[in-house]
Amino acid sequence: MPTAFIPFTMRASARNDHRGTFRTDIERLSAGHRHWAPLDVLRSTNTQAVFRGAVPKGVHTATDASLARFLQDRLATVDIHLDLSVTIER
Repeated sequence: MPTAFIPFTMRASARNDHRGTFRTDIERLSAGHRHWAPLDVLRSTNTQAVFRGAVPKGVHTATDASLARFLQDRLATVDIHLDLSVTIER
């Protein structure tokens, strides 16, 4: 049975203590090897970026805030530290 994917838009901002790695983090995010949430960069600057992506439907997709927390936690496991806001496309 195929998994349903939930599309979303994500805004990422550099954290004050990680501003020096922001561009590298954005490049790592858009590299495409995150199969759990493939991301396309729509726009980016040196401190902010906007992505479009999709994740498998689950408890973490119940609200925009729960998906943002899920993504922040997953990214932190690979040493990417960003402030995220997410809008789930319904």
